Amino acid sequence: MPSSATTPNLQQLQHQFAAALHYQPHDLTTTIVNDHFSAEQRLQLYCNNFIIGLTDVLAAVYATVSAMVGDDCFNHLARQHILNHPLSQGDVTIYGAHFSDTIAAQPTLVSTLPYLVDLARLEWQRDCVSRLACHAGNLPLQKLRQLEHQANSITSQQYYFHIPTSTDTFSSQYAVVSLWEIVNHPHSDQHQLLATLDINQPQTALMQHYQWQIWQQHVTPELVTLVTDCQQQRPITALTTTQLDLLPQLLHHHLIDDIRKVNSDD
Repeated sequence: MPSSATTPNLQQLQHQFAAALHYQPHDLTTTIVNDHFSAEQRLQLYCNNFIIGLTDVLAAVYATVSAMVGDDCFNHLARQHILNHPLSQGDVTIYGAHFSDTIAAQPTLVSTLPYLVDLARLEWQRDCVSRLACHAGNLPLQKLRQLEHQANSITSQQYYFHIPTSTDTFSSQYAVVSLWEIVNHPHSDQHQLLATLDINQPQTALMQHYQWQIWQQHVTPELVTLVTDCQQQRPITALTTTQLDLLPQLLHHHLIDDIRKVNSDD
C-alpha cells in the first residue's frame, strides 16, 4: 500500500527507527501502536537492546581495553561511542572504528591511563588485520635464487620485496604491545610482569593474518621501516646495506611472499 501524507513509507520508518535508537529526534511515537507498553517504553526497550548489543561487539574487539578500565567504565565509553558513531550498516562485525578517539575525548581517563588510546589503536588494527586475506606462509624461494644470480630477468633495480597484504605496522610511545601480550597470555607471574612493565617505553610491532591466526611481534623500528619501504615498492637496489642485512628477519617472520616488478599491480 502506498504511503499517505501522514503515513511514512518503509524508508522513512527505517531512518526514523535508526534515529530513535541513537536518541535523535524522530516521529515514531505517533506510528507505534500502544498496548500494555506505551510507544516510549517500547522504543526504550529497543534502544537498550541496541546499546547492549553494540557494547558486546566493542567489548569483543577491545577486550584488553575493557580489562584495563573495568566493566562500568567500558560500558560508559561504549555508550558514548555508539551514540556519537552511529552504526552505518547492518554488518556489526566491522563496527568499532575510532574508539580510540572516544577514549581520547575523556581527559580524566587519559590523564590516569595515558597509554589507553594507543592500546585501543592496537586492538582495532588487530581486528582489521583479522579481516584481511590470510597469508599461508609461502616464501618466494625460487625468485630469491634468481635474484642472487641476477637470472631470468629478476634484477634488483626493477624489483622489490612484496609484503603480504595481510601485514600491518604499529608504533606507540607506550609499551602497549607488551601490555597486550601480558594481559592476553596469563601465567603465574602475570601480576609481577605487569608491575615491572615500563609502560612509557616506546614500541614498534608488526602484525599479520597468518595461517588463520593473528601473528603479532614486537620488533625494532628499523625492521618496521624496511617493511614500510617494501610496501611502498622501494626497489631492492635502493635499500641500504643495513636494511638488506635484515632480510633474514623478513624471511623468518614470513614477511615476504613474492618479488615483484616495481609499479606492477600489487
